[in-house]
Amino acid sequence: MKNEKNILIIGASGLIGEHTYNLLKSEGKEVIGTYNKNKREGLIHFNLVDSSLSSLPLEKISHALICSAITNLDECKKNPEHSHEVNVKGIERIISDLIQREILPIFISSGAIFDGIKGGYKEDSERNPISLYGKQKVEVENFITSNTEDYLIIRPGKICDFHKLFSDWFERYKKGDTILCANDEKQSFTSPKDIARAIDLLIEKNSRGIYHLNQPNSCSRFELATKFFEDFGIQDAKIKGCSLDDFGGEKRAKCSFMDASKFIQETGFEFTSIKEYYKSIDTI
Repeated sequence: MKNEKNILIIGASGLIGEHTYNLLKSEGKEVIGTYNKNKREGLIHFNLVDSSLSSLPLEKISHALICSAITNLDECKKNPEHSHEVNVKGIERIISDLIQREILPIFISSGAIFDGIKGGYKEDSERNPISLYGKQKVEVENFITSNTEDYLIIRPGKICDFHKLFSDWFERYKKGDTILCANDEKQSFTSPKDIARAIDLLIEKNSRGIYHLNQPNSCSRFELATKFFEDFGIQDAKIKGCSLDDFGGEKRAKCSFMDASKFIQETGFEFTSIKEYYKSIDTI
């Protein structure tokens, strides 16, 4: 393993990848980023199925963060062969190459590896995915742990762009629209900015193994919306509770929030309060 920490981000145009790429760049770190469909200035095109790591300048790279994947659960179910080709075979091929090159693989997994019956899952809790996407993540996790002891597996909580979510809710409120929110789920809604900061910290600390990264608190989307409007003194918002099942599509774990105490205790990391994101909404 190389002494200097120079990072490759496969999928630097996605939510986690982009925030991590921008953070590392802002810190003056050596970072290379790739994109597949969402072209971004400064990024190199890379496809998990067809591209080779040999096409990338990896001489100084010590860590490779793998964010790229088909993350839409419904798309995975609708196209099982293609999603397996990308999310499993493609990623395993890249990880094998990284191991041979002595580059540390950092794999972005998911809380979808759990069944979502009880929540509060720890890193060593039993994995029992109910979606094809979750099963694909388990398959890659198993591949990694069977082929190397030098790895990082990151399981982020429910990634949420709070600015976008809160702005959308407020716009719907101003129009008098009903805001439909599931009330039978429980998630740890977490900002991609916090995930990026956490990944950066784990890299700096030379951490290895599996880590859960999410807000220590959990709630339903209905509870989140209700609290949002209450905090702004808005009493007449039309928030309607429903079941997560009402949205149809692939099965989704209803209580997939995880216990991130291992990461928090080891690093002293503090996740950003959700209320902090209220400040970014200048329309209120």
